[in-house]
Amino acid sequence: MIDQSMLNQTWAVVSRLIIKHPAFNEAYQLLKEAYLFNQQTGLTKNYWVVGPTGTGKTTLMDMLVKEFPPVERVDRKSIPVLAINIPALPTIKNLAEEMLVQLGDPIFYRGSAIDKTIRILHLIKVCNVRLILFDEMQHFVDRGHKRAPAEVADWLKTLIDKAQVSTVIMGLERTQIILDANEQLRRRFCRRIDLKPFDLECPTSRSHFLGVIKRIDEALAMLSPLDLQQDGIVRQLHFATNGTMDYMVKLMLGAYQIATNRHLPGIDRQCLEQAFSDSIWVEGVGKMNPFHPQFIGQRLDQRGMVFYKAPMLEVIRSQEKKL
Repeated sequence: MIDQSMLNQTWAVVSRLIIKHPAFNEAYQLLKEAYLFNQQTGLTKNYWVVGPTGTGKTTLMDMLVKEFPPVERVDRKSIPVLAINIPALPTIKNLAEEMLVQLGDPIFYRGSAIDKTIRILHLIKVCNVRLILFDEMQHFVDRGHKRAPAEVADWLKTLIDKAQVSTVIMGLERTQIILDANEQLRRRFCRRIDLKPFDLECPTSRSHFLGVIKRIDEALAMLSPLDLQQDGIVRQLHFATNGTMDYMVKLMLGAYQIATNRHLPGIDRQCLEQAFSDSIWVEGVGKMNPFHPQFIGQRLDQRGMVFYKAPMLEVIRSQEKKL
């Protein structure tokens, strides 16, 4: 009989697992140094963190907040790291309101955009903020109106100049459109950190990819570990996850549940095949499934496939068509 409680606990542990591979560690240290630099000198270091969905951008932000958490003082609240998630349907107004909410302003909804910006700048000083992180910046490109990238670029440039704290913007590659809308803002974010998917063609990256798979498998703690010496299994795992951390976790968790339901001692190819179509791509069956004998043997990144990424030119043209 399946111990559902144990299965759920294992699932929760692996879902929260933070695997600090070298590229992730390097990114974290740079952002931590930006915080300390502002704290110790009053000067700023700004970074643009770029990476596909699931490569660890939000995890970086969460770790920084955890290391430098808010502290309740007698007369105020200290917020060393101000973490802001860009609203799904972003405007300058609701972004400013989100910042005011995180800064503890009880009347965040009152006032014009200018009034809100003035209050934000005041509270940044009162709360002793040393680092601001904006996550999901591409929302201004994807879901904002036609002028949104230029408007947020102008607003951000003014805000970071007056706030004088280190600032990090995080997002997909198309966040470039926002930076391109304001040359002065682009210069302030010339330091770029890339969080890339693992690449099997690079020996170092391949080693890190295997290390992450092993770490997830160890955390699942099944009787038989996943046999990574099987012919072609490493490339199949890469095809199935595109080398992206989030998909690696999803695939392994899905395979773990299937193996447990089948009372197997460990994860096998059949578990991985079903987990891919159940947890990653519902259309990933037959020759479109990396673990199927008739798999097409190429990356699933063409239009209509699970890992397709629209070219930058296509994104720009889409932005130009907005009303």
